[in-house]
Amino acid sequence: MKHSEWRAEGERKFGPDIKGWKFVCPSCGYVASVQDWIDAEAERSIAFSCVGRNTGSKKGIGDKTGGPCNYAGGGLFQINPVKVEFEDGTIASYFAFADV
Repeated sequence: MKHSEWRAEGERKFGPDIKGWKFVCPSCGYVASVQDWIDAEAERSIAFSCVGRNTGSKKGIGDKTGGPCNYAGGGLFQINPVKVEFEDGTIASYFAFADV
């Protein structure tokens, strides 16, 4: 998906304030907003690694018992399902948008 399409989808689902956009971790299913990553001082991990990675979670990959896990999008298991192509041709993998 093109970056412009991805942004349009986020705005359609959650409005223009990116801080309110929500994503679902592909490992544990935890839903976090961009504001949650900001609050965890993890802006570089938004929709890439589970917010639990920066909040001290001990839950490993695939643990769906509630709460965030410590999944890292750049680790051994790269399961981020959404591929976004930027204007310069680079492609990055992100979490899917959460259901509204």
